[in-house]
Amino acid sequence: MPAKSSRGPAAPFRRLWPLAAALAVGLSACSGDEAPSPPPPPRPAPAPATKAPPPAPTAAAAPDQAPAATAAAFSYEAKGRRDPFRPLIAPKVAAPSKRVRPGLPGLRVAELKLTGIIWGGRGYFALVEAPDGKGYVLRKNDLVGEDADESARVSAIVPDGITFEVQGVVQTPSARTRVVELRLRKEE
Repeated sequence: MPAKSSRGPAAPFRRLWPLAAALAVGLSACSGDEAPSPPPPPRPAPAPATKAPPPAPTAAAAPDQAPAATAAAFSYEAKGRRDPFRPLIAPKVAAPSKRVRPGLPGLRVAELKLTGIIWGGRGYFALVEAPDGKGYVLRKNDLVGEDADESARVSAIVPDGITFEVQGVVQTPSARTRVVELRLRKEE
């Protein structure tokens, strides 16, 4: 004899039986002769809005759609508050620096180190070293720091040093030329 299948014509009803029992219990609880509950208290009237009421729906609106219930208008006052769309921690942005040319035009006299003096048939030449280790040869009347905040001109080169005439870039009536000397260190 073949075994009976667990799936017979009554199998779907077996799953629905608990649902039907719960529905029957719920309906029996609601069918009592109790008094109906009192209606909820009426809502207070909304405060008058400062803005004009929204325009009435036009005839173009679908007749079966009811106009949306007017909700209390919300307005955001940003006075004294931070912008909610700005990050809490501001990223550090480097200030745009003034573009300076490489070499002597971008250097200041205070950054130079005198490393030697050379003399020959054409006069004296000064050997200077920049902070980055690069060396330059200066002659009389050469310019240093044209792009920096001060401009310097080589005024004299002597066997033990060099003299610069330094002027600020912004000339004012009270601004004067100052003299800066760089001397060779004597070896001991």
